[in-house]
Amino acid sequence: MISFTYRTDTHLMDRSPSSWKADYPAEIWSNLIQVGKLAKLYECSAVLDGGDYFNIKAASRNPHSIVAETARVHGEYPCRTFTVPGNHDMVYNQLDSISKQPLGVLYESKVFGCLREEVFTDGNLRVRVVGVPYSTTRTVEDIRAIQKQPGDDFLVAIVHNLAAEEPPASVSDFFNEPVFRYDHLITRDGADIFAFGHWHRDQGIVDISGKKFVNLGALSRGSLIHENIQRIPKVAVMRFDKYNFEVIPVPLDVAPAEDVFDMEKKERQDKEHHDIDQFILKLQSDASFDPSISIEDNLRALNFAENVKQTALDYLERARAEVG
Repeated sequence: MISFTYRTDTHLMDRSPSSWKADYPAEIWSNLIQVGKLAKLYECSAVLDGGDYFNIKAASRNPHSIVAETARVHGEYPCRTFTVPGNHDMVYNQLDSISKQPLGVLYESKVFGCLREEVFTDGNLRVRVVGVPYSTTRTVEDIRAIQKQPGDDFLVAIVHNLAAEEPPASVSDFFNEPVFRYDHLITRDGADIFAFGHWHRDQGIVDISGKKFVNLGALSRGSLIHENIQRIPKVAVMRFDKYNFEVIPVPLDVAPAEDVFDMEKKERQDKEHHDIDQFILKLQSDASFDPSISIEDNLRALNFAENVKQTALDYLERARAEVG
C-alpha cells in the first residue's frame, strides 16, 4: 500500500486579512498540524502540496519566523513534504525567482522537496508523481504529455493551474490565463489522478473514464466571499494497492465562518455595493447631457443630491489639475 495526503493553497502569512476578526495565522498552523496527523494516521509515504504555500509574493514581507515555524511544524510530520511552486510562491510569475523566495529557502534546507518527479515503491507496487508548476503559458498538450513509464502502476499529476469539469468562459477572461477542461486532459497512458491547485473553490472529486480529478480548493479561507463562508477546507488522501486506487476527501477541523469572518463588515460592504449599483442605475436613467454647455452646468442640472453633485465637481477639478 502507498498513500499520500494532498493539500493546496495554504497561503501562509503572519497577519490576518482585513476580512477576519479571528487569528488567520493560527488557523493555518492548525490546518498544517492536522495534515501531519492525517499523514501519520494513513501511514503516508509523502505529503503532496499543490502550490501557493505562501500568500505574499514579496520575499521581504515574509518574516523569518514563519519560515522557522514551517520547519518546526513539518519536522513533526512522519514523511517528507513535496510541493509544486504556485504563482504566489514566485515573483512576476517567473519560476527562476524561486531561489530568492521563502519557498526556495525551504527547498534548499530540505524542509520541502521541490516536486518535479518522485517515484514511490512498496514491494512490486510503483507510483510516480509528477509536479507541474504554475505557468500562464501552460497548454493542454503539456499536461497530456505526462505519460506512464515502463514499470509505473499508477501516475499522479500535481498541477498548479485553473481546471474544472466544465469551466465557464468568464473565468478564463477574468484571470487571463488558461483554464483546463478535465476531459481534454485524458489519455490512455496519462495520469490516473490529476490534483489541481490555484482555484480556491471546492469542486470536489470527479471521475471521468476511470481518471480522478481532485480539486478540493484552498487549505485557507482568506477572503470574505460566499464560497469561503460555506466552505470547509479539505485535503485528499490518495491510497494505492497493486490493482486499485482511491481518493478520500477529508474535511479539517476549523471554526465556524461566523466566528472567523467580520460579518458586520461584510454587511456594510454589501450595502455599499448595493448603493453604488443603485447610483449607477439612476445615473444611467436620469443623466441627459447637453454638449452645448459646460460639464459643470451639466452636472448641476442632474437630479441628484447637492452633496453628490459637489463630490463629482470636486473630482472633476482634481482631474483637471492633474492633467494640466
